[in-house]
Amino acid sequence: METHIIFFILAGVLIAILVGYSLWSARREKSRIFSNTFSTRPPATPVNNGTNLSVPPTLVPNGFSTMSNSLGKKPEHLQEGANSNISISQEIEHSVKGIKISLPDQPLSITTPVVQPDRTDSFATQFSSVRNDQIQAELNSTFGQVTTEPQAQACEAMEPIILYVVAPEGQQFQGNDIVQHLDNLGFQFGEHNIFHRHLDSSNTSPILFSVANMVQPGEFDLANIMHFSTAGLVFFMTLPSAGNDLVNLRLMLKTVENFAHSIGGFMMNDQQQIFDEYSRQAYLLKVGQSH
Repeated sequence: METHIIFFILAGVLIAILVGYSLWSARREKSRIFSNTFSTRPPATPVNNGTNLSVPPTLVPNGFSTMSNSLGKKPEHLQEGANSNISISQEIEHSVKGIKISLPDQPLSITTPVVQPDRTDSFATQFSSVRNDQIQAELNSTFGQVTTEPQAQACEAMEPIILYVVAPEGQQFQGNDIVQHLDNLGFQFGEHNIFHRHLDSSNTSPILFSVANMVQPGEFDLANIMHFSTAGLVFFMTLPSAGNDLVNLRLMLKTVENFAHSIGGFMMNDQQQIFDEYSRQAYLLKVGQSH
């Protein structure tokens, strides 16, 4: 009987030892996992493989300087402290230089900032004005002798109505295609070696509007039309025209639209811009106000 009691006591002690050891091991493992070891870890360093991350100069807009995005660059907040003293000293120096002492009898000199004109806008305006002025002057000098009705000759001459049909970029209109499409629209080759649209089918009737080569000298050489090509054509109508100017203008607009569509070109106004509904109304208003 005493042996059994001793056995149970030893078994209970052994179980208590095992349970205690298990609890101690669990707490030790838990403390190892969740302990804060950030202070003992070495700081992470970025990977620098030597690749240049700077933006190519060709992709940077004008007026902006290229900046290197290298990972070894010093942070901006550290550079600001180093450059602050330099910027402050520069501001003081500029302020001292800006101080001017004037005597009582000496007139004050006021300096005004010089504003540099925008070369791009001025160049575009100059090119557009020179282009239109040259074309209009050449039309007036070369084609200004087109015969009209006696009643129209008595009226005061106005600037010609000008429209362009240009080929797509990098392409040109071929001579045979030009002649074929103009012939389908009722144009006839005649005076000044250009094509004219007459009041009727007779080439002796008054001319309503004409078409010339946009490239100098503006003529069409039918003898070598097989080898002829051009980047665009210019349609023009001198005012006053034979009959009703507004009716003739509507006919001209419709004819030029059909020609541009059939030959695969772009119709443009006298400012070398795409001809749209706004341009149409401006043309009609210009001719309508002349009456």
